[in-house]
Amino acid sequence: MKRTISKVLLTAVTAAVVLSSCSTKVPEESKHIPKTAGVVIDLNAKEITQKLATNGLTMDKLFSAVQSKDTSSEAMKAWKDAENSGVDLKGHFFVSFIFPGQGNTTKSYISATASLADADKFEAFLKKSEKNFSLKSGSDFKYIVEEESKGVVAWNKGTVIFLTAIPDGIDKYAPAGTPGLPGADGDSEEAQVDSAATATPVALVTAEEEAETKVLVAEVDHLFHLKKDESAGALEPFAKMLKENADMSIFINPEAIYNSGMLTMIPANFKKLMEGTYYTGTSTFEKGRIVANGNYYMGKEIASIYKKYGNKEIDLDMLKKYPSQNITGFTSYAFDFHMVGEIVKSTGMDGIVNMFLAKSGLSMDDILNAFEGQFTYVVSDMAVEKKESKYYPGEFHEELTSKWIFNLKVGNKEAFNKVMTSPMLKEMFTKEGDRYVYANSNMAAMGMPAVSITEKFITVGSDSVLLQDYLAGKGSIKLPEGIESKIKGSMMGGYADLEKVIGAIPEDKADSDEEKGLLRKLKGLLKDVTMVVKNTSGDVSKSEIILNFKNKDENSLVQLVNFGTEAAKVMEAKKARQKAMEDSLFAAPADAAADATMDAANAAPAVDSAVAH
Repeated sequence: MKRTISKVLLTAVTAAVVLSSCSTKVPEESKHIPKTAGVVIDLNAKEITQKLATNGLTMDKLFSAVQSKDTSSEAMKAWKDAENSGVDLKGHFFVSFIFPGQGNTTKSYISATASLADADKFEAFLKKSEKNFSLKSGSDFKYIVEEESKGVVAWNKGTVIFLTAIPDGIDKYAPAGTPGLPGADGDSEEAQVDSAATATPVALVTAEEEAETKVLVAEVDHLFHLKKDESAGALEPFAKMLKENADMSIFINPEAIYNSGMLTMIPANFKKLMEGTYYTGTSTFEKGRIVANGNYYMGKEIASIYKKYGNKEIDLDMLKKYPSQNITGFTSYAFDFHMVGEIVKSTGMDGIVNMFLAKSGLSMDDILNAFEGQFTYVVSDMAVEKKESKYYPGEFHEELTSKWIFNLKVGNKEAFNKVMTSPMLKEMFTKEGDRYVYANSNMAAMGMPAVSITEKFITVGSDSVLLQDYLAGKGSIKLPEGIESKIKGSMMGGYADLEKVIGAIPEDKADSDEEKGLLRKLKGLLKDVTMVVKNTSGDVSKSEIILNFKNKDENSLVQLVNFGTEAAKVMEAKKARQKAMEDSLFAAPADAAADATMDAANAAPAVDSAVAH
């Protein structure tokens, strides 16, 4: 039955991305997702399929491009089965992780939800695919039980839901001595004997499974009849996410996860702090780029902390004075560390933190006050260079090299000096004039990075020349067009030149001409990526990640699929070469043994003749 579900839902999800659709209906499937869902993943097949179908990508072409002749027919059969399964391959597909909460008789479970185009076809498909097909009826739905996972596949006229409990452990049903599943004390014979002695009787296991199935069936019934205020759609962040009509989306409800009891070590006060917080993320495949947007919705408690400390802007001067025209990437962040302190204090954990720091004569407030929360990390001049081995003179190896600077702004001077002179750091740094230096002058020779520590900044660099040029402001960074204006006024800004990063990979490291060709295609695929976290607007913090492709005229998903098919071809060719090599290695000893046997057989008559004479 597990194989059946793979064909129906998983293959359906994959197959859906190559079908076109003009439907504009609201995703009805979402009405069967409860608000106790901790994580929900949505695949919007309608949007994705249109982008692929417009460029002529079909499942037939994908299978013929990726698979070998033997596996292609098997994969194509699975696709045809899914196509004729009655599942609507043009709708939304939701995968949800549900956490009913402590004290609830229902265990946490995973659900997969999809629409049905033809319920009768779906039932016929299951009957054909499952040998021990046993149809059962609920109040207004039908269902069967998966034999392997003991999950439930249930459906009515328009929707199919698959439920399976999140397992407590993989060794529950394993008999003593099962390979790969050691007992609590290891693989010892004694441990196996103990395990056998305490093994759960089969009858009890069967009864427990039947009880769990009843609970799952009751939960399916509940999902089919969710009231509006019981569904995830009643949560404003979830509803807004669906209205964005993105290609892929994710919804996270931290409160549901914390209340499940799965994270029992989290303090109760922290759970209270996170009440009403949600995260949504969406991804859309556009021409020449992928755009991912995130929204962090803050509850009342966490929002009050953000309003007090959260609206800081990155200091662009720390970035702009980097002395290089060959930037590989950077990250600049403005984050007030007092925000972390407030969160720790609200959970009542500050006492433990202060107890830990007391040995160094510090408090949590000393650490928080010492730094302003502004930092910048910049990387440039990435390249592959041949370097001589430190341990084997005369031997050279290729090594990825780069130049970099990390700069952290100091906050309160008194607190900073207290931290630097504390037992925690005094063995590493000592004060000379208005700055701190390595306590051991040999540390730089031992490979430690170049540092400059003053009461204004802690600056670390890949080499002393770059560090001094940066501190003296002898140069200025050259950012790609539009980057500075994009990150200005934001809480976090980042950039990576993927063309340079991937371009630094030497092609001679590839094992074959096919892999070299694939690497060249990868180098021609991606351009760069930008990241921005904007300042809080009300109780929502917004972020954006844009992955740019070198080809601006073709949809990014199409480019990824085309590259993926090429990569699959290369992998298939590599597998074929490895199999041929293994066959030849195993065949050689067998041939040698056969030759030796033949030689011995030929030699025997000659020996017998010599003895006779």
